[in-house]
This record gives sequence, structure tokens and C-alpha cells, in this order.
Amino acid sequence: MGLIPILPMNVEIIVIIIAVAYTGISILAQRLLTNPKRMREIQYKVKVMQKDMNELMKNKASQEELMAKQKEFMPLMGEQMKNSLKPMMVILPLLLITYYLLLPNLPIGASNLNGSKELFFIIVFGLGICAAIVIMIYDRGKSKKERQEEAQVVADGDPSKYKEKQQ
Repeated sequence: MGLIPILPMNVEIIVIIIAVAYTGISILAQRLLTNPKRMREIQYKVKVMQKDMNELMKNKASQEELMAKQKEFMPLMGEQMKNSLKPMMVILPLLLITYYLLLPNLPIGASNLNGSKELFFIIVFGLGICAAIVIMIYDRGKSKKERQEEAQVVADGDPSKYKEKQQ
């Protein structure tokens, strides 16, 4: 008997391998189909713009000022949304193929199909959360380092050094 009482151990191992592979491919697709550096830049700009807009609203700025700021803001939000949806074009079909074609054809019989699907989603969910936390910490560190390099370039007054480091 395995982790789920109705699944044999060899089936559980196969389901775990499939779940780990699916999670790995999902993460890889997200990193390859989006530009993480550009996403960090957009997130930083959006954060700054939101702060500016809140200040404008507190100071009761004119509608024209708010609309001008919002015109800068909306294209960034659109780009961010587009970049976050790109990986879904790979991940969603892969999930459907796994769920409807691969898992039902495992050698476990019809009565145990729900157990294998449950185990698959438990593993994918757990790995997904862990991977998201690790990637978030990595991206924050990377973003902080990039901001420090930009600040150093501004302090030095030589932007060519920053461009050389990027390449």
C-alpha cells in the first residue's frame, strides 16, 4: 500500500514523477516565455506609479493630472497581463493532456482513477507553492541587486558601465 490506501506503491511513484515533471515544465515555461527582468522592471514602475497616484489623490490633484498618470500606467499593466498569460498557452494544454489522457491510462483500473488524480494535484500544488516562494525570493534578490547597480551608476555618473554589466 502507498500513501493513498487505494493506490499501489508503483502507481504512486509514477504519479509523483508525472507531477514533478509537470511542475518542472510549468516553471520552465514561465521563465522562458516571459522576460523575468522586464517583469521586475514593470512591477517596480507600477509600484512607483501607484505611490505617485495615491499622492496625487491625497493632494486633490486635477483630473487631467490623474488621467495623464493613468495613461502611463495602463500600457504597463497591459504588458504585464500579456506576459503573465503567455505561459498559460503551454501550461493549460499540458494540464488537460495530463489530466484527461495520461492519468486515466495508468495501470490502476477505473476504481482508483480519482486517487491518482488527487495525488497528482496534491503534489503539483505543494511543489508549485514551494517553487513560487523560491522564485519570489530569488527575483526579489535579483531586483534589489539591479536597483543597487542602477543607483551606483547614477552616483558615478557613467551609464555606460551599467550597460556593459547588463551584456
